[in-house]
Amino acid sequence: MSYAGKDYQPSVMELARSGNFRAIAYWLNVFLLPHNLYARVEAAPQSGCLQVLVEFHPSPEHDAKSPEFRSSLVRFICHHLWKLNSEVIEGVQVIARFVGKPQVLWQQSVRVMSPARRAKLGRLPTRDRISADRLSSTQLRSRVQQVTRQKVQFRALRSLMLTGTTAAAFIIGCWLGYSDAPTEQTSASASSIALSSPLRPDTILTALGSLSVEKQEEVADPNDPTATLMFGGDVALTDAYTEQVGADQKWAFAALKEFREADVAMVNLESPFTTATTPLPDKEYNFKMNPSEVQVLSNGGVDIVNLANNHLMDYQTTGLTETLKTLDESGIHYVGAGRNTQEARRPEIIEVKGQRIAYLGYYDADFQAAGDTKGGTNARQNDRVAADIKAIRDQVDWVVVNYHWGVELAKYPTDAQIDLAHFTIDQGADLVVGHHPHVLQGAEIYKGRAIAYSLGNFIFGASARSDYDTAVLKVGLKDKQMKVEFLPVEVKDYQPQVVDGDRGTEILNQIENVSDIFQEPLRSPMVLDARSNTILSAPPKPTPAPAAPIDSPEPTHSEPQPDETPALDDAPQPFESGTPAPQTEAPSSTQPWKNDAFISAPSPMVAPDASPSPTIVAPDGIAPIQAAPDPTLTPGGTGIIETAPDATAPMPMVVPETTPAPSSEVPPNHQGDATIDSDHLEVAPSPKPLNSLEPIKKRYAESSSTSDSEVAAIFLTRE
Repeated sequence: MSYAGKDYQPSVMELARSGNFRAIAYWLNVFLLPHNLYARVEAAPQSGCLQVLVEFHPSPEHDAKSPEFRSSLVRFICHHLWKLNSEVIEGVQVIARFVGKPQVLWQQSVRVMSPARRAKLGRLPTRDRISADRLSSTQLRSRVQQVTRQKVQFRALRSLMLTGTTAAAFIIGCWLGYSDAPTEQTSASASSIALSSPLRPDTILTALGSLSVEKQEEVADPNDPTATLMFGGDVALTDAYTEQVGADQKWAFAALKEFREADVAMVNLESPFTTATTPLPDKEYNFKMNPSEVQVLSNGGVDIVNLANNHLMDYQTTGLTETLKTLDESGIHYVGAGRNTQEARRPEIIEVKGQRIAYLGYYDADFQAAGDTKGGTNARQNDRVAADIKAIRDQVDWVVVNYHWGVELAKYPTDAQIDLAHFTIDQGADLVVGHHPHVLQGAEIYKGRAIAYSLGNFIFGASARSDYDTAVLKVGLKDKQMKVEFLPVEVKDYQPQVVDGDRGTEILNQIENVSDIFQEPLRSPMVLDARSNTILSAPPKPTPAPAAPIDSPEPTHSEPQPDETPALDDAPQPFESGTPAPQTEAPSSTQPWKNDAFISAPSPMVAPDASPSPTIVAPDGIAPIQAAPDPTLTPGGTGIIETAPDATAPMPMVVPETTPAPSSEVPPNHQGDATIDSDHLEVAPSPKPLNSLEPIKKRYAESSSTSDSEVAAIFLTRE
């Protein structure tokens, strides 16, 4: 990945013309917000089209479902899209709904033919202009229809003028503004046209600058539209691992074909790759791996690692620099650390099978945090988390956030973990994955999004224990739906393997028992719909049965069962194209998995449940708009819009949004790891002050009652 040069700051109009969703939304809202309307922009089901979701508050002064209001609003939006003069935008799907309501009032698709788009089509070979030539054969009919529509609209507008309402003023303004558009624009037909031109740019605007999208060309099954992601826990190929495994760099993942077959596989890298000999002072336990061991990850199919943890800086800046170089040379992506704050905070955007997934990583403490000119980890601050997610939310399909947090060996997540996970989902994340406790801590569904609080140890050579139970998280993505499931894993001699039968059921039951503390436990597998924030499919709730608790895991000597990999249903077919229905009833929770909605049912045509922000702020590093304002909105039609409209006065149609406040930073004096006794277990940061985004309250079960002797037996005894 690479950042754009600091000397070049593209304007919002330039970015909008290139098809950048965030910039297009900014451009439209400059003209919509004065009328108490707010728009969000994303890709429409038809290739080359935009989907513009317009939200507003109900008003007794006008009927939002009336043909006059609908026609005027669609024309108003199309007019300003036409003024962008983009060669990549050929159509728009406008969807209207009330703020905070999931029901869609109406939707309409319109073709937008700007001069730049027409010129581009004119440069194409004849066979590529067939669709455009077909349009010319109906120009006369379109002109007749246009004149007829104008007569009807004039009569409707004349009636509205007599009412003297603000609704009439808005509609008249829309109509007059749109009347300036050329004939090609006003004769646009409402239809669903399959367009072939690419719309998405190859760069993403983040909170700190622009970032290139990494395209994953090598996938396991190109014919399967489902993108498969895999997440594992803590990995440290350190002393105990090398003593037992030796130089065999294929051993660790030899029995885990699920990772190698995933489109994108991720783990938490709990140790630096370095040959440095100067450890971090005043830290009792320091881990490191030989840089050659990176081949173990490559052989195992690992594509990306989280570096935001308490051991990455064990060998200081030298270890960090060598780690980043080693990963870069091996083609493994990383998040959560960097040579400065900008590099540590930046996400990794991976496009696989047409879906863009954003990965972020945070360490829930400021220990060895990166600075403006200092390398280190990405320290979690709530205001940063909110800014990082919101900056990319409309430009990607999925947002995955990794946290290194919590208390080691704790059976349940702390209140601070739960609050932070919920806060992260509220900002727009689709999935939260946790690390550090070294045990499985259960998972939940919050507002239709999945949270896995801790994936435990995966291949953890910092401990003498080489045999233990754990799990990996498998995620399938398709058509704005996410299938999440835990795969039970048995680790023997530091080699993980997915197990089924009684052993697999036992591990999954342990996860479900711990997850029962949540209001909506994640019961594997589940299918979640990102548009409606609902659960589309889930297994029936199991009958309560006694199961072994997941305290500190004890060594197991049972032989692994033959592995038969759980997988997504074979060759799922894409959903039918076209305009989705406004509402779709979710399948029953008792529906068998083989007939779940992930394969058989389309998504409800509902946008994520989030209130629009009243503020229009130009993205960081972007020059302000230099475009002539709409003549209907600026008296005289002259002047230049140099800044966004004043957003200090909240618009009636927008639900105010509180600006996140930075959480208090509590630098731990001792960073916990897997080799210390319970007297030195690292505890999550202390409760935040009253003005924090994390409320102070106790809600769930208490932590594991692991004794000092048990901890010592688990982590300090060399077998």
